[in-house]
Amino acid sequence: MLKYLKSTMGKTAYMIGTNRFYHVYHFSTALRDPNELDQFEHQFNSNFRNEQYNYEQNYIDLNKIIVGLSDKQRTDLFTLCGRLLGSSISMRKVDADNDLSMRYIDIDGQNLSVASTGTRLLMTMLGICMDDRFKTLLIDEPELGLSPRIQRALSAFLHDATERAKYFPHLKQVVLATHSAHFLRSTDLSSNFIVSKDGAHITLTQVESIGAFHRLQFNLLGNSLEGLFLPSAILYVEGPTDQKYLDRVIGARFQGKNVVVIRSGGDGELKKKLHGLQESLGGLHTSPLRNRVFVLVDSVHAAGLKAELSKMGVLDDNFIVWSHNGIEFLYPPTLVADIFKTDVGNVSSLNLEGDVAALNDISFTKNQLCNEVVTRLQHDTALPPELESKLLARIQAAIRD
Repeated sequence: MLKYLKSTMGKTAYMIGTNRFYHVYHFSTALRDPNELDQFEHQFNSNFRNEQYNYEQNYIDLNKIIVGLSDKQRTDLFTLCGRLLGSSISMRKVDADNDLSMRYIDIDGQNLSVASTGTRLLMTMLGICMDDRFKTLLIDEPELGLSPRIQRALSAFLHDATERAKYFPHLKQVVLATHSAHFLRSTDLSSNFIVSKDGAHITLTQVESIGAFHRLQFNLLGNSLEGLFLPSAILYVEGPTDQKYLDRVIGARFQGKNVVVIRSGGDGELKKKLHGLQESLGGLHTSPLRNRVFVLVDSVHAAGLKAELSKMGVLDDNFIVWSHNGIEFLYPPTLVADIFKTDVGNVSSLNLEGDVAALNDISFTKNQLCNEVVTRLQHDTALPPELESKLLARIQAAIRD
């Protein structure tokens, strides 16, 4: 896409390819070739018409950049790079007593040649930005070799129109092709485009909503909440035994995934906790976490609860209503039969009265029964079909997406 744009813009547009790693030691005086841009344009067009050639070149190396700038531009370049890097940068003579001595770039007391690759990459990009022969720059993968901190600093600078005008008044447009979320522009959604390819056909889709922006951002971050140390999914349940049992079930089923089970403690507390989640995510409706938030309730629950939670951003399919009133009906029948010393066929007769579960003249408190089930449950224990279809299958689908 960058190559295509360059081909339509002429020689006042310059594409900075990915092949821009340079070693520089000493600089001597030189004059800029007045025919240089014509030569660049001829080389680019020759390569562009060759279908077998993958253009990654950068014709202006760091040596050409440094010697081609005016004294003021060079000083501005060192000031800007130093500010973004948090370093002191200057041009010095190899022989301090000889005005005709070759020069080198000093960065924090050492020659640029032994500084980090990222430092040289940053100086190369910004140095080309200083070149007043160009009105448009197209930069392929500006994040190459730059730490996340420097990526953020460079992105903030490039997105600041006032700062750009101060250092690069000649530049009218900068186009970036990036795999880094740090270079996305959140203050102007429509300036972000998603590039997709189907065979030889390339499509650009303009980002038009905050939801689309968040999906793009999430994709560039690896499409993995776990990789960002965020939960794989969040479940809100009603009581302590719901939390204890489902935490064990999910831990056995989704090993290595961080699925958080939170006890809501009633409808009011549930809405308060969801509101807190909304605030921390900047809104659940547009969050990539949205399809991974589940609310689980018994068959008896407040009327209108689903509609209220839907307004808060909970997906209707993620509001799960159990067919019975009590998590005990979702315990594995084989384990319940073993605990109450009866046949699996009798488990459906489990009687719940207040805080007591009774069957076959044996009774436990609900907490005691939950402990017995959790202790026996293994990763291959057969679970009730309702638990599999309504919850576990949906969690699996959400995590896979």
